Amino acid sequence: MHLISSLLFAISANIDSFIVGMSYGIKKSNIDLLKSTVISLVTLTGTVIAILMGTEISRFLPASSTQAIGCALLIGLGLYYIIKSFCGYIQKKIKKAEVKTNELNSGAESETQAKVSLLTMKEGLFLGLALSINNFGMGIGASITGLRLIPTAIMSLIVSVVFLYAGNLIGKTKVPHISDQAADIISGLILVALGIYELLA
Repeated sequence: MHLISSLLFAISANIDSFIVGMSYGIKKSNIDLLKSTVISLVTLTGTVIAILMGTEISRFLPASSTQAIGCALLIGLGLYYIIKSFCGYIQKKIKKAEVKTNELNSGAESETQAKVSLLTMKEGLFLGLALSINNFGMGIGASITGLRLIPTAIMSLIVSVVFLYAGNLIGKTKVPHISDQAADIISGLILVALGIYELLA
């Protein structure tokens, strides 16, 4: 059961990695397996710290309510991502209507950006740090529910590497791309499912 929870957490926490990989692919920037692994290791460090912090916090919470509090955090985070996605979608529609007259200029800029081809290791490190900060709240909430560090860390690393690399490859193709809003909804739904699953387990 813990393996299922670890996998759900890893997928939800690393949806952003897939989006980042895809966005670099669209710009024709290559993220190979080595860079994907380096970025994922940096992200993993932040996730592990968050899980350890959650474990420490849970020691000060009543044993009877620890599971419920952790699950509430996960479900709350999931609902936040879903609501954020809908708000972002509305804002995007408004903004699109306002800048409709500049679409031709935007298209020209996109062609120029597409020529960028390299992601430096320094950029990769900063990218991994940004992704790890994003996962912090999830890691704390998940660990309070009793998620085990080792299987969760291994799952997170594997999923992060795969998502970054696969997203980068897909970004370079003409396959329909997943939007930030869709990613937030998917992540949110998985977090809500994980919270409910852990609460009923």
